[in-house]
Amino acid sequence: MEENILEYEGYKGSVNYDKKADYYTGEVVIEGRIYTYEGDSLEELREDFEDIIDSLIAFGEMGDDDEETDD
Repeated sequence: MEENILEYEGYKGSVNYDKKADYYTGEVVIEGRIYTYEGDSLEELREDFEDIIDSLIAFGEMGDDDEETDD
């Protein structure tokens, strides 16, 4: 993992640490939209980041199925 970058399924997101609040946040831009994620630890931050990506992939696959239906 590069410093200040999370990578998952081909997507890259930022890692920001607020020392005063002892809290992590990040952003990933996908198709022009900004998605944010957060956590009390780097592990929680990574889990939230991966959950966002997994949800978007699942949603995209569901959308593809709807488009292919010719009923």
